[in-house]
Amino acid sequence: MTEPPQYPSYPGPEQPATPPPAGGQPPLPPGYQPPLPPGYQPPPPGYQPPPQSYGAAAAGSPWGEYASWWARVGASLIDGLIGAAISIFPLIVGAFMAFKDTESDPVTGEISGTVDPLGITVMILGYVLLFAFVIWNSVFRQGRTGQSLGKKVLGIQVVKLDTGQFLGVGTAFLRWLMATILGGLCLLNYLWPLWDAKKQTWHDMIVGSVVTKK
Repeated sequence: MTEPPQYPSYPGPEQPATPPPAGGQPPLPPGYQPPLPPGYQPPPPGYQPPPQSYGAAAAGSPWGEYASWWARVGASLIDGLIGAAISIFPLIVGAFMAFKDTESDPVTGEISGTVDPLGITVMILGYVLLFAFVIWNSVFRQGRTGQSLGKKVLGIQVVKLDTGQFLGVGTAFLRWLMATILGGLCLLNYLWPLWDAKKQTWHDMIVGSVVTKK
């Protein structure tokens, strides 16, 4: 009996690696991007999302744990000591030059003699140096980086309450000005973070800032 001829076998058509989902919907192509909802605004270039951590959530701020009152006081003391170190030398030298030829009557308190105008100029220079340091440290540096020199040492920073971004020079200047005015009028401004939920001073509330741990 003659055997039937043998023919070569060929593979059938390729089957998809995964069957289509139920309902007959085809799988999405690679790189598919869903359409954006109406009115959606993409974040600006360079935007960094705020850090999220358990400690930040527990403290009630998405930008970091609120800085303690003692950390803020310590940062202010460090800033003050640096400013004093910058201005103390011209102030002492200028005072000596200005009043070295004067005498004070121990009874009446009247001052006699001549005052050296060069010494007065040197004293004014000391105050100018102090003011320039304060503006640079509290306005320009802190506005652009969130930290004065004292805050950098203690690891705290000033940010906007609503966005977590740095204040910028303009808002930092307003914050410094309000701190100077309100602090001069009432010491309670500086004590307010002791019981405030967000540890804000009055000048923080005015410009919408908070002080957090770095």
